[in-house]
Amino acid sequence: MDLKILNWDWNQESYPSSSDLWVLIFFAPFFLFLRLILDRSIFERAARRVVFPRGNCVDSNGRRKRMVKFKESAWKCLCSISTEALALYVTYNEPWFKDTRCFWLGPGKQIWPDQKIKLKMKGLYTFVGGLNVYSLFALFFWETRRSDFKVMIVHHIVTSSLIILSYVFRFSRVGSVILALLDITDVFAEIGKMCKYSGQESMATVSFILFFLLWTALRLIYYPLWILWGTSYESINVKLEWDKKHSMEITGIETGLPSTMYYIFNTFLWCLQILHIYWWVLICRMFIIQIRSEDKIARDTLKVKMMNTKIDCLDSCYPSFCVYP
Repeated sequence: MDLKILNWDWNQESYPSSSDLWVLIFFAPFFLFLRLILDRSIFERAARRVVFPRGNCVDSNGRRKRMVKFKESAWKCLCSISTEALALYVTYNEPWFKDTRCFWLGPGKQIWPDQKIKLKMKGLYTFVGGLNVYSLFALFFWETRRSDFKVMIVHHIVTSSLIILSYVFRFSRVGSVILALLDITDVFAEIGKMCKYSGQESMATVSFILFFLLWTALRLIYYPLWILWGTSYESINVKLEWDKKHSMEITGIETGLPSTMYYIFNTFLWCLQILHIYWWVLICRMFIIQIRSEDKIARDTLKVKMMNTKIDCLDSCYPSFCVYP
């Protein structure tokens, strides 16, 4: 079976079909069993070694919660790295990775929505779609409930809808670039959390700074100025430009780009940007709170040092006034 998969032509092109999504029903449980295996073997051992120094009791309630959260972050980090690597492998050498006009045009005379996709693109969507279906299940029945639980539900619904719609409505080129560019931020976020749970404060700070910079650059600058620009403005201009040269219908599909499925998909892309801004505001608040708390700790420490200095001076100058137990 493995040899047959290796012999597949992953560059073979065909049209995407909604029937392809049935494989998600079988693919999603794969992630459930994979996490069960990793959680009880590798992640458990890593958490015990990294999170808890020797001599500390793992069975205490607070430490047990930290270990559970460490394992959750380790799983999410692994998923983000896998998605990022696979998405880059599928998209990096494609023309639409660097030119958003190619979202809609080519190769040859192909024009959206009459565009075929490669088998490796279908593999990417199968992987990511199954992972998102599992993640929504895990959010309700497995992972620790956090204060942003409702927002995470909305996030997963929007993400899952974008994955399904981008495949069925033949926006897979847009979707694959989004996956290739945005998931890298989650990697540093989860690394920062794991460092925090294990007490590596300096490494956690570096990871969160990289996470913040990448989030700002990719999700607040690149995503709206390149991706949303390409889907909201450039797409229509490219279509009008194409129609001036080629007035025709392709495979019986009317080539008018502003259609119902285009507006539905693009609306979800803008909803994703709203979530990006919302999360960015929360991240900024977190940094402000962290800076204020560290400043308060520093000021309190300085006060304690000043008091100790005064006490030492009193002890040296007026030893007879010191009362010893």
